[in-house]
Amino acid sequence: MSFSARLLLTSLVTLAVGLGALVVAGNVLLDRRVGAEVSNELRVNAQAQLATLAITSSGVSVREAPNDEALDRHGWVIDGDRVIERATNVSAALDRTAVALGRARAFGDHDADGVGDIHLRVVPIVEPGRAGPVGAVVVALSTAPLENLQKQVLVGSLIIAALVLLAGALALRTAIGRALEPVVQMTSRAEDWGAHDLDRRFDLGPPRDELTGLATTLDGLLDRIAASRRHEQRFAGEMAHELRTPIAGLRGRAELALGAAGADAITEKDDALRAVVAQSARLTNTVDTLLAVARRELDPTEGAVDLVALAREVEQVDVLEPAGDLPLAEGEPDVLRRALAPLVANAQRHARERVTLELSAGEGRVRITVRDDGPGLDPGLGERAFDPGVRGSGETSPGAGLGLPLARRLARSCGGDVLVGDGPGGCFVLELPAVRSVGER
Repeated sequence: MSFSARLLLTSLVTLAVGLGALVVAGNVLLDRRVGAEVSNELRVNAQAQLATLAITSSGVSVREAPNDEALDRHGWVIDGDRVIERATNVSAALDRTAVALGRARAFGDHDADGVGDIHLRVVPIVEPGRAGPVGAVVVALSTAPLENLQKQVLVGSLIIAALVLLAGALALRTAIGRALEPVVQMTSRAEDWGAHDLDRRFDLGPPRDELTGLATTLDGLLDRIAASRRHEQRFAGEMAHELRTPIAGLRGRAELALGAAGADAITEKDDALRAVVAQSARLTNTVDTLLAVARRELDPTEGAVDLVALAREVEQVDVLEPAGDLPLAEGEPDVLRRALAPLVANAQRHARERVTLELSAGEGRVRITVRDDGPGLDPGLGERAFDPGVRGSGETSPGAGLGLPLARRLARSCGGDVLVGDGPGGCFVLELPAVRSVGER
């Protein structure tokens, strides 16, 4: 059974139970009200019958009254065991029952069993000055009209309940269908999506209720998944690009060594082995860098790095330290060391004479600005300098391969970034979040 069917069934059962409770409660209240009305009517008739009696020491007699005919049709007057007035137009069985109850002094309300829908009330006749009753008045009242009304009300309430249940089923089905329509749309759209449809979204508009809110949340989740997938695709491309160069170098030097002959063979093989060692070291460094990126992205645990000490480790550069104390930066020293290395290498490759590291802090960030006095970044590149394999034109190239892209990826894994800076010559800025003090946290 589908969710909508279960929801509809549950709603209908709840509605049916509620309607049944209302029908039962309403008819119980009606029955009690009818019983109270019958008892009140019998009491009034009995009082009217008593009002027509004359009680003396010699016995009980009936005086004529304006409504005497109506009283005579439904009343009995018993003096001792003698019936002095009997109801007219009643069955013999009802007459026997009423007389028996009156003679037995069975005071109160009674059902006339076996004689139809008749209720009887027995009221004592009391003579002043005597200890016990001298007789009894019995009045009868037919409840057939009231019981017929009760049956009609019961049948009518059942019919109304059935109609309400039917109308409720139609209304609930429509309401549930409209409420679950976003889910149906989401399901049908998701079934059409392929594994590579990274840009497909549910697009149900602004949240109007819980389900459209869920669609908006899922769209946001799909955005993050798509971004993560593109991130991994780019990472795989960067890794392949970075590893291809040293592997191609290893193969080329090995082929040259194998093809060498004569007196130069030993020298060529020695050069090839040295090249293999150098390229192997480059491969090892690249793999270590990629592993550092992966570890940082899987477990971005906050650390603290002294950028002043990190800058002092770099050789053949001038370090310009700030006048005051520089806050610690968030990140891991090894990761940031690997992020700074390609920026310095790029600056040293294009500098004419000098490479400078400037340390600064502000607005909750700590920065290392890498400057060189070379020709600077090709204006036509801009942010494309951080794309893998992008080269500048002529002598204005900021570098090639994976250096700048990896530097930015490593910085971002620590919550920072690598940006193109302003100024003469080449300029890149490695900025990181400053470690907050306990009070700031």
